[in-house]
Amino acid sequence: MSTPKHRISLCMIVKNEADNLAQCLASVRGVADEIVVVDTGSTDSTVQIARSFGAKVVAFPWSGDFAAARNAGLNQAQGQWILILDADEELDQGSRGELLLCAEHMEYEAFFLRIHNHSGTARSSQTITVNPILRMFRNRPSYRFSGIIHEQIASVIVKETPAASMHLSTVVIHHYGYANGVVAKKDKIRRNVELLKEQLKLNPGDAFHHFNMAVEYMRLGEYDPALEHIRTSLEQVEPDTSYVHLLYKYEIRCLAVKGHVQEALAACERGILLFPDYPDLHHLKGILLLQSAAYMEARAALRQALDIGVSPPGYHTESGCGTYVTLAVLGQLCQEIGEDCESAACYTRAAQLHPAPWPLVARLVRTLKCAGRENELNGWLDLHVPGVAAEHRKLAVLLLNEGCFEAAAAQLERSALGQMDPGAANDSSSCVKSLQETVAASAGSLNGEDLAGLLGLASDMAAGCAGMTAHPAYQRSRTWILLADGALASVASSAPMHPAAGRARLLLPLPRVTD
Repeated sequence: MSTPKHRISLCMIVKNEADNLAQCLASVRGVADEIVVVDTGSTDSTVQIARSFGAKVVAFPWSGDFAAARNAGLNQAQGQWILILDADEELDQGSRGELLLCAEHMEYEAFFLRIHNHSGTARSSQTITVNPILRMFRNRPSYRFSGIIHEQIASVIVKETPAASMHLSTVVIHHYGYANGVVAKKDKIRRNVELLKEQLKLNPGDAFHHFNMAVEYMRLGEYDPALEHIRTSLEQVEPDTSYVHLLYKYEIRCLAVKGHVQEALAACERGILLFPDYPDLHHLKGILLLQSAAYMEARAALRQALDIGVSPPGYHTESGCGTYVTLAVLGQLCQEIGEDCESAACYTRAAQLHPAPWPLVARLVRTLKCAGRENELNGWLDLHVPGVAAEHRKLAVLLLNEGCFEAAAAQLERSALGQMDPGAANDSSSCVKSLQETVAASAGSLNGEDLAGLLGLASDMAAGCAGMTAHPAYQRSRTWILLADGALASVASSAPMHPAAGRARLLLPLPRVTD
């Protein structure tokens, strides 16, 4: 059997996407056999970029109807499969082989791909949520999008082919369109609300439009109308619809923001009854119970989320639910009930799993310090978080700003040994000497002037990695925080206020570790 000339047709709609389009199209080179780009009125170089990748460009004046624009591209596609991407997305290079393999399985009508929504505009930025969305389907004349916004194809496929088989793949698509600043720049939220209002006028009982309207209101911070649309959607939606689990999660969030904790917990129970393997619901339940000081019940809920681990592929999930974020919350809970060893273990494991571990390392350092285990810090980090421990100067800045001066001096000594530049090594050695002399002379009774002098070393020793920690205003604030910490630490263990003082030390602002 010969291979078809066009197996996968990439179909897109674009407008003024010159900043993003080349990255998107480059990611599918060698995967998509055909590219069809529907342009809805670009005034930049979008069309030229598309053509440079061999795309067939279809001019389609914008009519306020996303489905119509999508379908204009589908009408031109020749491939066996339609792949849908937006210009602010790209195919993960590690998923190219799996996507091509999916295209060989003609027994399926469609494939769900995993959309990783990023906090920034680069692949290296943190993934905030992961959402399984139907993005590749058989090219059939009857399969056309519906809906002027949040246009859908899955319901159409099911209607046209009731026995359609669909597969949840692990193909990853990186999405940057909802990164900080991008949403505001494009005014996407208000545009979406107005389009959805028009859809609801035509179909007031459409569960999917109510769901999407709730999402937009949540993004606007308007939780009362969001709740109304969530509940209407729950009343109308079919039980096996793919986004039902999200309706429960969003109901919980809206109720929690409004301070209705018991109602939110009741929503947790309803959701967990239907979706017991969804870690996000157990995680949210744990947070609500922690806020209610129901510590044992909160621990059980968080451990249930950890037992599930990474969310099964059919669920929209927040990154870290069931893994590092849940571990961090459990670490906080253990701090609340005085289980310092368990807290340190949770923060350590969370830091091992987190793609950007430094804020968790700051919590770990605080936990060990307040537990009287400051002398173990460097050895602990060497053993359990070696990647962090290897960044001696950055770690020294953190330790210095946390008041762990001897540990900071040890890190600076390591940094000096590793310096190729003799001048930089001498600077590090000088900082170590000043640090050790000041700590030794003060014998644990540092005053504000001593602390200010020690914190001032950050700008001398960190050479570009200190960021805001080298700013005088930041150093002044840390000076006062360390004075408060010293006063609280001096409360005798026999004093009635000792437990409260220990708790207050844990609650003092943590040092900045990122800028």
